[in-house]
Amino acid sequence: MEPLAWPDALDEADGALGDGGARLVAVVDALREICDWSLPGTAWDYRVGGERPLDAHGASPLPDVTATAVAERAAALGLCSPGRLRARPRTLVVLGGRRMAPLDRVRAAARAIRSESLAAPEIVLLSASRTLDRDERESPEVRAYAPRARSEADLMLAAAEHVLGDDGRGSSGGIDSRVRLVEAPAPDGVRRASTYDTLELVAADLSTDAAPLGLVTSPTCRPFQYLEAVRALGLLHELPFELVAHPPAWPAAPGAPPAAPQVYLQEIRSAIQAAGRLADALIADAGVAAGAPPAALA
Repeated sequence: MEPLAWPDALDEADGALGDGGARLVAVVDALREICDWSLPGTAWDYRVGGERPLDAHGASPLPDVTATAVAERAAALGLCSPGRLRARPRTLVVLGGRRMAPLDRVRAAARAIRSESLAAPEIVLLSASRTLDRDERESPEVRAYAPRARSEADLMLAAAEHVLGDDGRGSSGGIDSRVRLVEAPAPDGVRRASTYDTLELVAADLSTDAAPLGLVTSPTCRPFQYLEAVRALGLLHELPFELVAHPPAWPAAPGAPPAAPQVYLQEIRSAIQAAGRLADALIADAGVAAGAPPAALA
């Protein structure tokens, strides 16, 4: 499957929305009719309105036939595809996450460096500022690679040490790189920083010669996080980037099965919501380019 890439139709030289943007708005409007995305606790939202996965799913298990159909559509939408790098990024940004996600994503970054023979890229471990809850802290997978971790930042650093060696800041297995941690604070002092928040922070933190960027995540998150990166990196900072993931065969936990159908539905929901935010941003950007006053963009 081809990597997610910025559609040519949306890259209008005069800053207008263009046919591509208009199509995106139309598609998002149609998808919004499928479900009330704000309603928690449905099969589309097993987090029951929470920001991060819950151990006890709020949604009822789906029938086998439905589960198969969801998995097939998830694959068609790219939620099972790691993608691949076509450019040679100078900086790899590894997105943070829960439990095994930091380890798998750092492993994916190391694999990309080896397979693409990248010359000493900088690796940015991008973490939100959050404390691990007890279940996550005491889970077998976290105990296996980060037994002393108390925060997401600790998970990221432990993953780098485990994969790259020398506290994650030197070289190991033929990988020479510079590794540093960027921890995004909670925007309002309470809420965990979102993907958009963390990417906006790292974009402002990067040097001018850091691009192109290679973002590294998990396959189920790739479509949603790509759309957020277009807003945070592409529209705001005009930074070229690609987004790749670890292979879907790498499980979320030792011995765990592939992602459950409700996990796919949750990420499809997140991707549709992110597409809506991108469509709104494109409309606003086109209005500004056309000289419309800010009030006309509401």
